[in-house]
Amino acid sequence: MVALAFGIAAANSNARAEIKDYMILRLLYLDTSCGVDHLERLEPDADGNQRFSAKCRNVSSYPDGLEVLCTDPDDDRACRVTTPEKTYKHLELLQPR
Repeated sequence: MVALAFGIAAANSNARAEIKDYMILRLLYLDTSCGVDHLERLEPDADGNQRFSAKCRNVSSYPDGLEVLCTDPDDDRACRVTTPEKTYKHLELLQPR
């Protein structure tokens, strides 16, 4: 019994936390107008932060897709969209005032 408990504790200490794809999809759905078409997990950056790349169905705000950076593997609230949203100021100039 003690050996079983020790084995479970050892397995849990070796388990590495990671951000799941559904967490990133939820972030993009709630915080952007992207409309994710494809989500890809990228190699971690130099600091070991998890990165994701998303291709958008709605290309007006993110024509080249967007990138998400997660600084804490234990908490999906530490994930941020690093790609700035595109704005087209010249379209606003066409509107009558």
